[in-house]
Parts: sequence; C-alpha cells; structure tokens
Amino acid sequence: MKAKPGFNIRNVCGQDLVVAEGEENIDFSNIISMNETSSYLWTKVQKMDSFTVDDMVNLLLQEYEVDRATALSDCSLLAAQWNKAGIIDGDDIPDIDINDDGTLKNDDDIVVPGKPLESFENKETKKKCLIGRLFHKNR
Repeated sequence: MKAKPGFNIRNVCGQDLVVAEGEENIDFSNIISMNETSSYLWTKVQKMDSFTVDDMVNLLLQEYEVDRATALSDCSLLAAQWNKAGIIDGDDIPDIDINDDGTLKNDDDIVVPGKPLESFENKETKKKCLIGRLFHKNR
C-alpha cells in the first residue's frame, strides 16, 4: 500500500483533518477527520514509499500499550477505511466490507482475535485514546 500524494493532515480548531491539496485532488469533496491514533499512523505512513498492515501494527506497538491482535485488527480496519476514503492505493489492502461511515458492515470481517474498539494508553504520556472510530467523513 502507499499513501496517495496530496492528502495532508491539518489541525483545524483542535481536530486533525486530512485535506486534499494539489490539482490532482481538486474534486475531493470529503473531509476525513482522524483521532490521535489514526493521525499518528497517517503521518508515519505518508513518509514511507510503501507500507503494509504489519508496518502499521509495528508503529502502534512502538507508540501505544496495545496487544498485537488488537493492533492487527484495528490496522486492518483502518487500511480498509483509508482505501474507501480514496487516500491510499495498493494491491495488499485488506478486503473488509465497510459502510460509508467507515464502520464494519459485517462484524465477522475482522477475523483476528481481539477487540477492535478497545482503548489503550500512549506509552509516553499515558493518555487514553480510542482507536475504535478511526475516522469519519463529513459531507
């Protein structure tokens, strides 16, 4: 997978938003709001030539106190959400059926053990954050 160019994070009134910049994204009409965790991941993967769900999992494990199974489940869902939002490309995007609002259509799509809506603490700050609702689209 790789992040499409021209989609950058901007903080607007305390909310991290992915904003389309550049002529190739001129018709982008959705605003993608990210929480602290998904914003952290987006910032990291944007700097990579390509990335996998495992890369995302390893980034989470380095920064947050979360078990591997939960991180894998959440990163798989996040990659599918980013794909649906049109901000990543790739052949290795998890095939997870999600609704327009980024939620699972079928809870059985995530087959990895763990609870994808758990909260966990940032290792550095011990600040609680939810990864469950990773982003939402405003229309």
